[in-house]
Formats: sequence, structure tokens, C-alpha cells
Amino acid sequence: MGIMNKNYVIEDGPKELSWYEYYKLVMDEYNALLIEKCDDEKAFQMFFENNPSLLPGGLELFGQSGHYPHMNTIITQPSIGIAYERKPDFLWLAQDSLTFCPVFIEIEKPSKRMFTDRGQPNAEFNQAMNQIDEWRMILNKPLNQLAFMDYYDIPQATRDKAFEPQFLLVYGRREEYEKSEYLRNLRKQKERENVALMSYDRLTPLMDYQQFITCKVKNKKYEVVSIPPTFRYVAGQAEELYKWTGFLDKIDDMKYTTDERKNFLKSRFGYWTSFKGNPPGIIVGMEGE
Repeated sequence: MGIMNKNYVIEDGPKELSWYEYYKLVMDEYNALLIEKCDDEKAFQMFFENNPSLLPGGLELFGQSGHYPHMNTIITQPSIGIAYERKPDFLWLAQDSLTFCPVFIEIEKPSKRMFTDRGQPNAEFNQAMNQIDEWRMILNKPLNQLAFMDYYDIPQATRDKAFEPQFLLVYGRREEYEKSEYLRNLRKQKERENVALMSYDRLTPLMDYQQFITCKVKNKKYEVVSIPPTFRYVAGQAEELYKWTGFLDKIDDMKYTTDERKNFLKSRFGYWTSFKGNPPGIIVGMEGE
């Protein structure tokens, strides 16, 4: 076969969970969690680790689009690259053609209120916003930017882009302010350049994120934490699959996934990593199994 042919094989094995089935299952789980665990931030940390598609920023927080985030993953409990104790909860290493715009996400438990009974921002909300301002200040320094890029092993082509970090705070419920024009306007004024504020009510699974997994990063290695049930092996993601560590070990932990599907993924892992990130011939980006 010539180099201009597709020289890899797609097998017809047990299918991944459809997006529409996944959406319903996850929204049912999420809505139950908002009722039963609204005081438990760790429960939501774990839920978002298992369902990264609910957290925006990988493709389109402040208008960036067209490029998948670096390593096609959301990073849980990320370091900002220097010796700083307080970490964000999640990080997308997002980018577009001109800009490297990592998105730092901070979540607070849904039961936290944003305003006092007198209609003023409360201390916990102000503390969360101040934390974001600290991260902005740290990442504004060139030496810290270099440390950050080294920590996440960012390739040179991405480093050469303009560096413009962005921040998302997930805080509170819509019911607190939706009936008050004054509180809605006050909340809107708390947003600032490259800082977005969202309530838990705005989060829903994003279909374009169905291939993204969750990792933690240590010593420049992207260690797999969870794999969504919508994941497929695709030729356009072979490089990331080869570089992720611990993927095979996490297949058994996939939620809403049959044993037949898990066994198929395990049986095909060696084939897709044998290319060492470079399937031969033409790559049909999202064709997969």
C-alpha cells in the first residue's frame, strides 16, 4: 500500500456509549448530586474528573476555537508550575492558532452563597475571586510562565504563541440571583478580562468534548485518572494515546461501559500504541473504533 493510503485497520467491535445515552445518564447523576451532595465539594471534584465534558474551556471559553487542548485532556488538581500551595481544581491547556490560553478552573461547593442577606458579595466569594487574582499575578511573570510550560512539557510551537491564561469560577446556584436584577448586574460586574463566572446550573455535557479524558501531571507525564464511556480509539488521537500513562489500567474503571466494550478496548490498546503516535498513511482524524 502506498503512503497516501490509509494503512491502519478499524475493527468493528462493541460500540462506545452513544452521546445521547451518556448525556441523559450524566445529567440524571448530576442533578441528583446537586440535591444530595450540595455541601460536598469533593463529590463534585470526583464527578467532574469522571465527566470532564461538563467543564467548558477546552475549546470555547473566551472565543478560542478550532484546536483541541494540549494532550486532549483536562488536568485535575494542576500545579501552576512553581512552589505555590493553593492549586486550581482543573486545567485545560487550551489554544487556538495564535494563542496559548490555558484555562484554570476553580469550583466551590454548590451550596455556597455569593451574596449576603443585604445583597453584598460575601467573604467566601471574595476569597475565591482573590485567589484567581493571585494566580493571574503569578502567571503574569515571564519566569513563572516558563516554569509553567516546562512543568506541562508544552511543545515549542505552542510556546511561540501569545500566552493568555484564562480563569473560570464555578460558584453557587442561579436561584440566588435570577429574580433580582440588582444581584444579576452585581454578579456580572464581578467578571473581568479573561475571568468567567458560572453557576452550577449552566454546566451541561458538551458533545465536542466526548474524546477528552482526565489526567494528573507529574514529572511531565500525563497519568490517566478517568476515561469517559464515549471514548473511542481514533487515528487522530494516536499520539496522545501513546503518551498517556496508565490508560490500560483505567479501562476497567470506565462507567456506563459493558465488559465486552472494556475487553475490546484492552485487546486493541497494543495495536493503537504500536504506531508510537504515528499511524501510517492518510489519517482520517475522527474515524475510530
